Amino acid sequence: MLSLARITAPQALVLTEDLRAALAEGGGAGRPLLTGDGRITLGPAADGPATRPAERFLDDLAALLPDEPVMDVDRAAVRSELAALARAVRALPDGAGAAPPAPARRAAVRDRPAPRPPRRPRSTGRRIGAWLLSLVVLGAAVTAEVVLLGDDITADLDLLMDAGRGGQEPSDEPVPDGLPVATPAPPSAGAVVAVDLRPLGTCTPGATCAVRVLVRLVPSPEQQVVSWSYRVVDRCTGTSTPVPGGSVTVPPQADRTAVVAEVALPPLAGAALIAVTEEPAVAASDPVVLGSCRPAGHGA
Repeated sequence: MLSLARITAPQALVLTEDLRAALAEGGGAGRPLLTGDGRITLGPAADGPATRPAERFLDDLAALLPDEPVMDVDRAAVRSELAALARAVRALPDGAGAAPPAPARRAAVRDRPAPRPPRRPRSTGRRIGAWLLSLVVLGAAVTAEVVLLGDDITADLDLLMDAGRGGQEPSDEPVPDGLPVATPAPPSAGAVVAVDLRPLGTCTPGATCAVRVLVRLVPSPEQQVVSWSYRVVDRCTGTSTPVPGGSVTVPPQADRTAVVAEVALPPLAGAALIAVTEEPAVAASDPVVLGSCRPAGHGA
């Protein structure tokens, strides 16, 4: 979970409290598991020596807590965010990022050695070695891509499928749905390479929307603080409303950070939600369009 998304200080605090309570009830054994309702339970202990994975996870969470105490934490809202995070992680392809099985050792054979086959020319051996090496490099690259960009790959494939289906039957002349939405900042600036905002489920105006904010960065030898807020645009009138966001500290040499959060949307007929970074530079995501400004029963 920690390798796929950076969690905020309030999320780390709630996880720490839940895990300490679970350890006290379970006697300190078992592997920590994040359930679908955003709570920590202890599953079966891992095979091998007693490494106390739960205590190691507590150390990882402690490194994410700020030096100053975290005050005024809305634990119900944080637990809802953790539940959305658990659903997002479970949506990745099965086995993504799993370590390959260790090769089995060949038993030593003490029989009479078999005759040596004829030696291939040196040039043929080099070509075979280069071919095998290229397969290993390609497999490692594909595995890393699935681990880091599993949700991006799935979403992009869905977009391609939708685009193909939409091109089979030309629709009638489209009817404009609301006013054009202009983003309040460029898509990249300074150390911010890109900002990506995606809903983790069906979002409607007037309700809480679970989203994932992904900020791609230029790696830095020092820690970077990434802060952001949201902009809700009324597509029917053109007015916009700022909504508070959050901030995370990114470790040195990191090229991205991803956070799962919830946004309370105002009750608008048609809206657009935009994520806007404030540190280390001001950049904005593409708008996520919600609802419709068309009269009820009016087709596209």
